[in-house]
Formats: sequence, structure tokens, C-alpha cells
Amino acid sequence: MAFSLHAQLAGTRWNTRINAGEIINTILDFGKDTCVLYTVADSSIIETMSYSIKDSILTLRKIDGQSDCDAGTPATYKFRLKDNTLSLIMAADDCSDRSSAIDNTKWVPWVVPAIVKLDDAVLQQYVGTYQLDDTHPIIVTLDNHQLYVEGPNNNLPKSPLAPITGARFYIRIAGVYWDFVKDAQGKVVKVISHEQQDYELKKVK
Repeated sequence: MAFSLHAQLAGTRWNTRINAGEIINTILDFGKDTCVLYTVADSSIIETMSYSIKDSILTLRKIDGQSDCDAGTPATYKFRLKDNTLSLIMAADDCSDRSSAIDNTKWVPWVVPAIVKLDDAVLQQYVGTYQLDDTHPIIVTLDNHQLYVEGPNNNLPKSPLAPITGARFYIRIAGVYWDFVKDAQGKVVKVISHEQQDYELKKVK
């Protein structure tokens, strides 16, 4: 059973956003007997750990990384694979740096979306300001054939919007898909941001 569970994780990569003082979009990459937690934005390593599995318990030991965890002290997490989701719930972990980040988290398989090329005329129609409310504007700009999105009040630095289709885009730094929506006259009126739940941001200018 332990071998089967280990085989299910080895060679897989999982994605979620963790709270490490700030919300970070991360990937947990399982190798043969080590796993690496790193950021989606720039692939910087947060933590490298050894891991083992027994009776649906994942045991982690720090090898190297940014946390204050003791490399010699193991941490144990109950894990479950169901409906293409990896769930981690703490069993025992003396390192609050680690447990506060990964306890009670749900991870989905990491898939790098294929990018398409769009003409500037298509991209230009999406340029503008979108908002969920008056205090959280999201600004979309076009620079050198590339769309960028920036949310000064949303902890979103200026980041590329990668086109997946003519109307669907991917924000790698946030791990979020955006669908631009047009009205009956073909004018872009809003964007749907697919996160833990869907958010509708109206185009205001």
C-alpha cells in the first residue's frame, strides 16, 4: 500500500496558493524521495524536503530552504488523493513556519497551458481598467505585442497575460485564468477571474 501511494506521488507536480506571510502561488514537485516547494512566478525554491509515505501519512524532513524548521525533526501530514485533488492535513509538525503554510491545503495537478499568438488588434480590445469594486482596479496594458495586468491594491505586480485562446488568458504569477466577455455588439464589457471562486470584474474604462 505504501509503495502504491508513493508511486502515485513520485514524478507529479501540484499547485496551490499558500500563506507564507503573503499569498504565494506555488508548486510542490515530488521526485523519487525528495520534494521541492517553489514559486510559480519565478521558480524560486521555498523549501527542499525528503519525504516518505506509510499508511496515508506523508512524512517530511527539511533538507534546505527558507523556513525556520529544524532539518532533523520530521513532520507528518495525512494526505488524500481524490477527484484529482491532493489534500494535506497536519498530523504532527513542530514547525509553525511549515504547518501554517501547508496545513489543510488542497492541491491540483500543475499543468502548463499552451500559449497561442494573437495579433495586436485582438489584444488591444482588452486594454483598459477592470474592477470588482471602486478600491480594487485592475489595469490591463499592451506593450510590445504583450498584454500585462497590474493590480496596485490587489498585491498583483505588473505581470504578463498569456493568451490560451482568443478570449482566455492565464496569469502565471497568480495561477489564475481570465475569460474576457463581450456584449452583443462585440465590445469587451467584463472579465471573469477563475480563482477559488469566480469573480466578475466590469470594464470601467
